[in-house]
Amino acid sequence: MLLKSAQKSRFGAIAFILLLLFAIWLATLMGKSPTYSFLFDSFPMPFYQALANLLSHYPIGYKLTAVILFFISGIYLLVLNNKFIILKNRSYLPILFYALCAAAFLPIQRLNPALVSVFLVLLSIDHLFVIYQKNAPLDNLFRAGLAIGLATLFYAPAVSIAVWALLTLLVLRPFNVREWFVLLFAFIVPWLIYMLVLFIINDDILKPYYAFVTSLFTESEPAVDDKLFWIFGSFLAIPFGVSLIGTYQKLAFQKIIIRRYYSIFLYLFLIGVVSFFLVPGVSYEIFYFTAIPSAFIMSSYFADAKQNFWNELLLWLPIIGAIVVQVVMLI
Repeated sequence: MLLKSAQKSRFGAIAFILLLLFAIWLATLMGKSPTYSFLFDSFPMPFYQALANLLSHYPIGYKLTAVILFFISGIYLLVLNNKFIILKNRSYLPILFYALCAAAFLPIQRLNPALVSVFLVLLSIDHLFVIYQKNAPLDNLFRAGLAIGLATLFYAPAVSIAVWALLTLLVLRPFNVREWFVLLFAFIVPWLIYMLVLFIINDDILKPYYAFVTSLFTESEPAVDDKLFWIFGSFLAIPFGVSLIGTYQKLAFQKIIIRRYYSIFLYLFLIGVVSFFLVPGVSYEIFYFTAIPSAFIMSSYFADAKQNFWNELLLWLPIIGAIVVQVVMLI
C-alpha cells in the first residue's frame, strides 16, 4: 500500500516520490507538452524579464532551470520541516504534495516568475518562523522583508506575500511598532536599490513601478482550456478538504507554536486563492504559492492517517489527477 510506504518506509517513499516527480516533468523535458502564453510573458517584471531573455537562447537550459528551481523549492520544504518540526516526524511527503498541488498542472510546468519567486517566499517563511519568542527578531524581519521585496521584482503578485507577512507578524508576536517598521521598510529596499541603479545609468526610475502596475492590474486570460483547471481541481479538492478538516481538528493536541504555524499556512493559502480570483494579473502560476501550505496540510493528515481503503484512495486521487491532466494535454 502506498500510504503505508509513505508513512513508514523511507526508502520506498523516496523511491516512489522521485519516480513520480520524474514522470510529472518528463513530457516537459522531452518537449512534448504544449506551451501556453501568460500575462507575464507580455508584461514581465524587470528581474524576470532579464532571466527569461538570458535563457531564451538556450531551450534546454530554459527547461532545466525550471526543473532545478522546482527541486530546490521542494528540498527547502523538507529543510523547513526538519528545522521547525512542522510535522511530527521527518517525512518526504511535503515535496510529493508540493509537486501534486503545483507542478502537476502542466500549463505552469515551465519557467515562470512565481516559480522563481517561490524560493524567496520560502526564505521569508524561514526567517519569519524563527522570530517566535526571539528576543532580537529585527535581523530576521529585515531579511524576510528583503526576500519578499525581491520576489516582487520577479513577480508583481508576490506583493500579496507582504500582506501575509504582516499577518504572520501579528500571529507570532505582540504588536511592536519598531518590528513593523523594519519589515515594511525592508519590503521597499530592493526597489530603492534598483531605482538607484536606474538613476545612475540615466534610465527611467519609474520603469519598475509601471511594470508592477501593468503586471498586477492588466486583465488577461491565459490560453489554457478551463477543463484542465477543473480536472486538476476536482482530483485535489476532496483530499485537500479532508486533510484540512483532519489536520485542524487535531491541532488542539499540538504545541502552541505548531498551531500558530498552521494558522499562518491557512492565511497563506487563503491569500493565494483570493488573489487568484480577484487580482486581474494573477493566473495559474500562483499555484506554486498555494502549494506551500497545501503540501504541509496534506502531509500532516496523511503522515498520521489510518491505513485503510478510503485514506489510500484519497492519497491516490491527486496522483491520478496528475496523470489525467497529462493525458488530456498530450492527446
